[in-house]
Amino acid sequence: MFEEGIYRIYKTNMNLKEEESLLLLTDREKHYLVELMEDFINVAYSITQKVRYCIYPSLKMHGEEPPEEVWRVAFGDKAVDELKKAQLFHKVLSKDSYSEDDVIEVIRNYAKDVPHVVVAFPYYSTTHTLFRKLLTKVFGCRYASMPLFEPQMFEGPMDVDWNQVASISIDLADILTEGEWVHIKAEGTQLEFSIKDREGIADTGLFYQKGQYGNLPAGEAFIAPVEGSAFGKLTITYSPDRKLESPLVLKFRDGAVESVEGFDTYRRTLEDVFKRHDNARLLAEFGVGTNPMAKRPDNILEAEKIMGTIHLAIGDNHTFGGTNRVPFHTDYVVFEPEVTIGGRGWQKKLLEKGRLRI
Repeated sequence: MFEEGIYRIYKTNMNLKEEESLLLLTDREKHYLVELMEDFINVAYSITQKVRYCIYPSLKMHGEEPPEEVWRVAFGDKAVDELKKAQLFHKVLSKDSYSEDDVIEVIRNYAKDVPHVVVAFPYYSTTHTLFRKLLTKVFGCRYASMPLFEPQMFEGPMDVDWNQVASISIDLADILTEGEWVHIKAEGTQLEFSIKDREGIADTGLFYQKGQYGNLPAGEAFIAPVEGSAFGKLTITYSPDRKLESPLVLKFRDGAVESVEGFDTYRRTLEDVFKRHDNARLLAEFGVGTNPMAKRPDNILEAEKIMGTIHLAIGDNHTFGGTNRVPFHTDYVVFEPEVTIGGRGWQKKLLEKGRLRI
């Protein structure tokens, strides 16, 4: 029953061609994702015969590197074996300290039959991983990342004028690139940080050029704030997949979450992550939603795309212009914000009560 929506992903969003190879990825976190894989495979064979897939054990956290079996199906056994021989592979999977250039050199020399297109719909995100970065940056793969995807998204946020979404997202990304600082006000939220010399990125939903990647559903412009620059507080009312019973307040100092205040049980989830990975506290991303058909607030994949919202993430950002490397990345949406962006000698009201002003 989802064949039409899947076909639109392949042809409208990914521009998949007969001569191109496709890799499909999901995890075992949700039974409906495993069942959906069969539909993705069947529809893919109507376009190309070069189809691979992998269904892997759930990693239980957004931003974790996918497991060894996924690396092998993407890059080949020889590349993974050589990374292990160079004592790099374990460091990559755990996001320990390592030379990214050394990893790239091994992958370039030994990878074989790297796919042209990847459609990844595991419950836990692969977007902010070196795995994705190597595929897109080194090999020019076009990569759709669909964490938390639910089949009903084929309607609504996936049934949209993608050219309109792309146009707005690109314009916003240009403004972010030009800006040097951001100030945010909303109910329970007041936060400021630097974006100087960082590059805005448009998540357009149209992945036609080599190396393009983003979410599906798409529709945002985002940027990595300068590490150490965030001050203020962020009030969150939703976790990535549910409405909180009561709001939590994340207090930022020197770019990182200094404390979490509130009584919802999600507080313990965050504090447990912070105990394991102290740099998971860092502000990682600022984004603005641009999809007019996105509506749901209780699923972050769709919620962060709602036009007129903003989202802020903590954790990893080293794959899109930042410097923080950690096996964690989670976004939080702010509704009806007032956002001012500026630089030397200028400032602009970007959003006012949740309405874009571009």
